[in-house]
Amino acid sequence: MNNEQTNINEQENTNNLQPINTPDQLNVTPEVLPDEPKKNNKKIASAICIVIILACGAYLLLQQDFMKDRLKAWTFKPSAEVAKVEEKLNLTDDGKLIFHASEPVLEQQDDFNKHCESHEKEISILGCYTNRKIYLYDIKTDELPGVVESTAAHELLHAIWERLSASEQNTIQSKLDQVYKDNFNLLSKDLEIYNASEQDEELYVRAATQIANLPKELEEHYARYFNDQDAVVAYYDSYITPFRKLEKEMEDLEKELKDLGVKIDQETAEYETRANNLSTAVDEFNNCANTVNCFSSQYAFNTRRNELLAEQSAIDALYEQLSSDINSYNQKVEKYNNNLLRTKELENVINSNSDPDEIIK
Repeated sequence: MNNEQTNINEQENTNNLQPINTPDQLNVTPEVLPDEPKKNNKKIASAICIVIILACGAYLLLQQDFMKDRLKAWTFKPSAEVAKVEEKLNLTDDGKLIFHASEPVLEQQDDFNKHCESHEKEISILGCYTNRKIYLYDIKTDELPGVVESTAAHELLHAIWERLSASEQNTIQSKLDQVYKDNFNLLSKDLEIYNASEQDEELYVRAATQIANLPKELEEHYARYFNDQDAVVAYYDSYITPFRKLEKEMEDLEKELKDLGVKIDQETAEYETRANNLSTAVDEFNNCANTVNCFSSQYAFNTRRNELLAEQSAIDALYEQLSSDINSYNQKVEKYNNNLLRTKELENVINSNSDPDEIIK
């Protein structure tokens, strides 16, 4: 609404103004001034009407979406498997409404890949929210408990975010910024694969599914949809723990292999140098022993011989240590490779583009 301002200019020469008599003194009836034009009032009234109409339109639009959700939720009948997932999520009435309105389904590889447009073997997509519907990859394994429940909560939060007003999203985002800073190491790697326009939504989703003990305002917000948000986080922790354990073991092994490799290189260099020096010293000793009067006495001969034997024993001990370190190195390499293979097997479980023969049960 544009407000028009009317400027009233004062007379420039106010010093020449003279007092005037009141109407009573003049004994005349004051003239009644005509009404001011109602042009501005009409503009203001029109603007107010427009605002009211727009507000009503927005309200009706929201109500229309709400009624669509209620209708879809009322007519939706979840499968037995989806019903079990919903029960484990322990949703509030609002959470159930949006979950049912999103018509969640558990799908096998072909249907899931079609709906979620998942075609890259290197990327694991566990679920998607598209066209206001939730699709979940039907992962059947005891290796990763909680993976389907965590994915369902994740996709539900995308549906919730879509239904929040811009004002609600901005208010929540201001609280999430600090959560991101406090959990940078946990969240940054996952969020960096999304473009800037998607990161706010992803942060909203991941904060609810991956981080317990959120600020009070966020806990209250998520409590509108989940009766126990910490339990949702527990599902994520449950299925991600095997990956984290393997990753941590491989990180430790990488460091151990690096340090042990340096030690082996040093031991190898020392062994080779001392072995070569001993070989030269033995040749010199034997030549001297075969030369008359090379050794000044039997004592000198025995002393030098004992020195060489002691060096031989030290080199043998060094060789044993080197062999032990090499065996340890090889064992660590084998364990690292086994962990890498195990990680790949687990990734195949949750990758809808994996070959069936590669998937462990």
